[in-house]
Amino acid sequence: MSESKSKNHSIELVRIFACLLVILAHIQIVLVDGTSIVTERLFFSTAVSDDVPLFLLVTGFFFFNRVHSDSDIIPTFPYKAKSFLSRIYIPTIIYILINILYRYFTGPQGSILTADWAYLGNFVFKLNPGDHLWYICTYMSFIFFFPLLAFVCQDTPQKNEVRRILLSIAIAGAVITDLQYFFRTTMLDIDKYLWGYCTIFLIIGYELSLFIRKSENQKKKMLLMGIGLYILGFAAKILLQKYMHVEYGYVQNRFRWLQCSLCFVTTTGLFLTIYTLGTFIKNNGIPARIINFIGSCTFGIYLFHHLIIKET
Repeated sequence: MSESKSKNHSIELVRIFACLLVILAHIQIVLVDGTSIVTERLFFSTAVSDDVPLFLLVTGFFFFNRVHSDSDIIPTFPYKAKSFLSRIYIPTIIYILINILYRYFTGPQGSILTADWAYLGNFVFKLNPGDHLWYICTYMSFIFFFPLLAFVCQDTPQKNEVRRILLSIAIAGAVITDLQYFFRTTMLDIDKYLWGYCTIFLIIGYELSLFIRKSENQKKKMLLMGIGLYILGFAAKILLQKYMHVEYGYVQNRFRWLQCSLCFVTTTGLFLTIYTLGTFIKNNGIPARIINFIGSCTFGIYLFHHLIIKET
């Protein structure tokens, strides 16, 4: 979520697109017809797989915007925690209660004590809601580790060098894991030795904020870069999925979803493309205001869309 007083309609456009992809990702489609993968369905399923990663990039884009030096970390930490509680955690609890009560009153009626209170308990105590709310738990972990993450996410020569070395090692670990999957070997679970996939996306989001700030006058370059990255990554995903299906019969495999190094490429390309297109829209114009309004509604849409899809 943006923490600036004036909203950036370009980032809100990215947020809207990410929300749309999340909704589409929860529409179940069968990839195979008999023993063959249907290409159109594979294209659709692969396209929507950048849904949550795109949200993670948006989060990283703003997450460290109050930190300019080590002295800013401690004052910013309670602000982040308070903002998370009031704007994300409490609304999520309210959604869970509405969800539980809705399913209780629309299902077989028994004692209110027999309602699915485990759903609330799993979220609050186990951080494992078992559905789309896993992202909220991931965001909570970002808040918890904010001081450590903010220590390296500062735009100074030393911090930039350290962060990019760590990011490169983490991405290399993900690439090695993909190669092991491709060759069907598991010698080393190296992708868990540094940052997890969600944290990598968060840090890439921060890197994108620095890149865009320094390249804001090169819109065409950013647009072409974004389109090129997306097409390259998307094509590689499709080809690898088809290969894994033909050779080994894999239908659901890692070359589609978040846990795939190619997702770093496609999501970054998609972010740059949508963001740059948004910069061609005039600030404070009617289209920008509409985008900002819809963007402000995306968290509520994210919370309730799953319940609505299940009931229709």
